[in-house]
Amino acid sequence: MGIFISKLPQKLRTQVQTYLVKDKATAPSNASILGKAYVKQVDVVVAQWARGPEILISTKTMASSFAKNLPNRFEEAYGDAKNLRGRHPLAAIGFVFLLHSSVQANEPASYERALDMLRKLRAEYDVYDSTAVLMADWTPGDASSVHVRHDLVPEDLSINQFFRVSIDAVLARTPIDMHVQVRERREIRELPVQDEDVAAHHSEETTSEGS
Repeated sequence: MGIFISKLPQKLRTQVQTYLVKDKATAPSNASILGKAYVKQVDVVVAQWARGPEILISTKTMASSFAKNLPNRFEEAYGDAKNLRGRHPLAAIGFVFLLHSSVQANEPASYERALDMLRKLRAEYDVYDSTAVLMADWTPGDASSVHVRHDLVPEDLSINQFFRVSIDAVLARTPIDMHVQVRERREIRELPVQDEDVAAHHSEETTSEGS
């Protein structure tokens, strides 16, 4: 659908996008993905009609009671990854954990356990490809009070490496004639191949004109 909308004239594209956002049946705000054992709501999904889900990102948030709730959060995350990976083995599957920064000062042991578990969640081939932790200060119910604490996040669990690893996984698991623009930007060169999606669109246009 995104490819179709991008090909529309600008005025019509804006109108269609406006209607789509209002139509929850066509453009739902929640994405439910069937895994190996059960349907799982996933927070961020990138999918294409022919290829299916290519990126699946789940998130969890914890603001207090870290020592008590941390084991449950990671048990859930581990099970969800196994469930999704069982049906979508080639998708890039990621997990982002948002923690209130008070954990580092008030419960340093829980802080270290969270980092350790995030690293372990991507250590097995059939769990997550990428994991990251976001540390922030905020006042409950006040979105304007959020302050991200990059200084409390190790580089190997940063959000930058998370996106890098996720994109690497997608590119490694698709042929070179898919996501061509992304590959060219990464390699800083033009590739002598045509994007499969673009070629398919041109073929459909030619068939339509011929008929």
